[in-house]
Amino acid sequence: MSTEYYIEKDRKLLPSQDFQYLLGEGFKYIEQFGSKFWTDYNPHDPGITILDVLCYAITELGYRADFDIKDLLTSKNGKIENSTFFSAATIFTNAPLTVIDYRKLLIDIEGVSNAWLLPTKTSTDANGYFKPNDNETSLYINKIEDKLSVKKTDKNNTSLPKLVLRGLNKVKIELDEDPLLGDLNTLLLEFAFWENNRWVNLKIVPQFTNWNHPDALLFKKMNKPSKITIDSVKKMQDIVFLVVNRASKPSDSLHFRIFPEDIAEIDLVVNHFSKEKNVCEVISLFEQKKDKIQDIFSTIAVSLHQNRNLTEDYLCTEIIEKVDIGICTDIELQPGVDAIEVMTQVQIAIDNIINPKITFYTLAQLVNEGFHSEDIFLGPKLTHGFLKDEEVAKAQLPSEIHASDIIAVLMEIAGVKSVKNFMMTVYNELGKPIANATNEKWILKLSGEVKPIFNAQKSKLLLFQKSIPFLLSETQLMLVEHKVILYKTQFNQKKLQNTKNDFEIENGDYFDFNRYYSIQDEFPRNYGLGKNYVSEKDTPLRKAQAKQLKGYLYFFEQILADFFNQLYNAKSLFDVKPITKTYFPSYLEVNPLTGKDFYSKEVFSDDLEAKLLTGTTAEEVSLYETKTAFYDRRNRVLDHLLARFSESFNEYVFMMYQLSQTTSGMGSMSFDNEDLIVDKQKFINTYPEISSNRGLGIDYLNAKINETTKVLEFESFWDSNHRGGYEKRVAKLLGINEIPLRNIVTEEGPQTQWTVETDSGNFLFKIIAPGVNLPEKWEWAQLHFLDQNLYKIDNFGPNYYLYLVDGNKKIAKLNKKFLSETEAYDYLVKMIRIMNVYYENFYCLEHILLRPFSNSTFSDEDLLTVCLNDDCDDEANNDPYSFKATIVLPGYISRFKNLIFRKYAEKIFRQEAPAHVLLKICWVNASDMLGFQKKYKKWIENYRYYRLHFCENTLTKTQETNYIKSLHEFILALKELNTLYPEGNLYDCQLNESNNPIILGNTSLGTL
Repeated sequence: MSTEYYIEKDRKLLPSQDFQYLLGEGFKYIEQFGSKFWTDYNPHDPGITILDVLCYAITELGYRADFDIKDLLTSKNGKIENSTFFSAATIFTNAPLTVIDYRKLLIDIEGVSNAWLLPTKTSTDANGYFKPNDNETSLYINKIEDKLSVKKTDKNNTSLPKLVLRGLNKVKIELDEDPLLGDLNTLLLEFAFWENNRWVNLKIVPQFTNWNHPDALLFKKMNKPSKITIDSVKKMQDIVFLVVNRASKPSDSLHFRIFPEDIAEIDLVVNHFSKEKNVCEVISLFEQKKDKIQDIFSTIAVSLHQNRNLTEDYLCTEIIEKVDIGICTDIELQPGVDAIEVMTQVQIAIDNIINPKITFYTLAQLVNEGFHSEDIFLGPKLTHGFLKDEEVAKAQLPSEIHASDIIAVLMEIAGVKSVKNFMMTVYNELGKPIANATNEKWILKLSGEVKPIFNAQKSKLLLFQKSIPFLLSETQLMLVEHKVILYKTQFNQKKLQNTKNDFEIENGDYFDFNRYYSIQDEFPRNYGLGKNYVSEKDTPLRKAQAKQLKGYLYFFEQILADFFNQLYNAKSLFDVKPITKTYFPSYLEVNPLTGKDFYSKEVFSDDLEAKLLTGTTAEEVSLYETKTAFYDRRNRVLDHLLARFSESFNEYVFMMYQLSQTTSGMGSMSFDNEDLIVDKQKFINTYPEISSNRGLGIDYLNAKINETTKVLEFESFWDSNHRGGYEKRVAKLLGINEIPLRNIVTEEGPQTQWTVETDSGNFLFKIIAPGVNLPEKWEWAQLHFLDQNLYKIDNFGPNYYLYLVDGNKKIAKLNKKFLSETEAYDYLVKMIRIMNVYYENFYCLEHILLRPFSNSTFSDEDLLTVCLNDDCDDEANNDPYSFKATIVLPGYISRFKNLIFRKYAEKIFRQEAPAHVLLKICWVNASDMLGFQKKYKKWIENYRYYRLHFCENTLTKTQETNYIKSLHEFILALKELNTLYPEGNLYDCQLNESNNPIILGNTSLGTL
């Protein structure tokens, strides 16, 4: 279709672009204020001429301001580099939260066909709530001895009630079928060998029930003929039993059951597996199958623990158990229909009801279907396309199959007249019917933890025409089977590769919006302005008049040029990259039209540029803007950017301002606008992460898959930025910009000196006279060296030094000399700020991670303490593990001492935690913090290895002993935590005031 171009007859312009409107407004202004002495409004009047030119220039400004916003934000390189514009996949997606979210995350993993997260059992308790999953080991509530126990009975041999933990999620996985190794979801291996000019087909099953059995490790140790000896190969009824011993250790043996497809070939099977080479071929295939499964499970473990919700955890991942569903029914057909096609559609329809399919979609497909971006990107960010919530929800593990659902679908098939005598049966892995699930007519009950599969071989679908049954021939049945397989192959779940999974942020066209052309070039020639300069032959008076008019017009020129430059710099103003000003004055240096010096150099002094761009005093950032105005305007822009995400720093600002008005533990700390701006900028910069991951706990595995070797590799915990999403978000809201997982107390015992190493520099302190009372000096210094009020500046010879003093007693000295007292003070302020930023940190401990995993190796001393007395006996207090966490903070450093900050921080910690999580917040002293951090570091390093090997059933005795020892020591350190309260003052009746009053539960009286 051709585009028609035309000019609108009644075109309406914006006021800023309408020359006649602007001119009319100018006339009104002149008439209002100058009508007594201004009578000539014709174009020849110089004042009207100036008005005309100014209005014309304003229309150009209005035109540029009306450009598309993407053009205004585009940089010279043709790209929008504003870091506050996040793509849809970045800002809409979130870490998994719901069951469907987790299922999407798992299904997206290579090798996973389907996955299920079961947060609870399907059965309910007496109150109608779903029962929690069983934890790895049983815990009991021992009220008589006021503790939890791993024993079933108390000291009186009375049975104890069981404590079932909450927040433990069961994960079940269905794996893709491997072209070589077959179905990875079962221990069964389909195998064939060539004998007597034909293939002998058989199925082989090892003598254990899951891949985590210790005997599964023998596959790697017995995969060569030199490593094995065949103990026996026996046939018993229709099965061949094979026993293979390890050559170097005969007590290690593998047992196999072999099922020939043709019973007549059983002797061939016995003869074939009497040779070590043939046996090792099968063992190698089992080894490959186990390795393939282990690689997928390692990827699953990494993904799950990177997305673990706060105070929740996972039970060991399991492969889903499948059960076959057999259906018997009579189907009456319409006359003249194709029986083969109907039978095909019947089997496909039943399969779709019992085992719904999940499909990956491209971004373009969902857009074409009318999905909005917020719906497309709902849930976790996926790699292989997009999944629909309704399809994932439909493919859940059912607890019931209703005959009415299947019959309704069968009746919609073209050619089906009626469905009668409908019955359903469930078969186990061995092909035997399951009790209480046989020949059910209406509702087939399932456990809710198995996947039903429609099995046509175990079904009996009879076709009728005019009430006369007829059977399909063997050839027809084979044709039906091929059609069904073709359909399943066509609609089989396929992970999409290299697809476009995000919308691109549009870039605009770059324009020099700041380019300003002098209005004097638009004046008539006789004015002698701009390009129409005054002739050298003119009189000095004429030249002076022209220069005087230039000076008068420069006032308007500067304002217009500043407006153009402000428009150009909007891209910087609405970004979070650091800027030094919010007004962007323009220095008119070169006329872009002529390339020559701008005429302002004729009118003003040489220092105009410096005064215009940097101001005339230390309190100005430009001639137009003071530092106070800059802080106000910059904060308002950042508040606007925060508000786009429904975030606010208002409470934080009020808290910090209130904090700056007190001196309790704060030294001379003042309200720092620059720090506030930095806090907001960093918060917005990291917003996608701290928003989408706000509910995540720490990834205690901290591992990744090596893309080359496909081996699980562990990353270092300590001295890294490895923290949970909840911790990162809370830290940003509290103005703590860096919270690496590291030592908060840096030294362990009395030293003659210590160094504070920060990114901004190192600070070395030395104890004065270390030979006298070193422990006392050391302890006092460690508690007070962050308090600015306790430093004294003193000179020694020509140099000045900073001393940490207790009253009049010098305790320690900063190992740095200064030339003046002012230099020393400025350095002190800077140092205190840097060190406080460095030491502001905390630990977050989730209690569910401390649970026991075995009744045989864990004792009652390895359990968390509880209060079971009558005054505190309730369901919440009886369970110290479920949905509980402890926050440990250093209560002795600058801001953390102050009650105002503590109150605000505790509010933020609880506000940002999930509603069902109960927090204990401890502000501890340096001694308690040191004890906690040492045991926490040791425990978390041991924990991940214990958990991983526990689920793989490969725990060594040493690993188990090391973990239980670290757990026991850590629990003891946890019990010793006590909140450190600042000292308060009793009310003074004479002064009738108290700067730091005693507040119950928040302050202490101190010591005598």
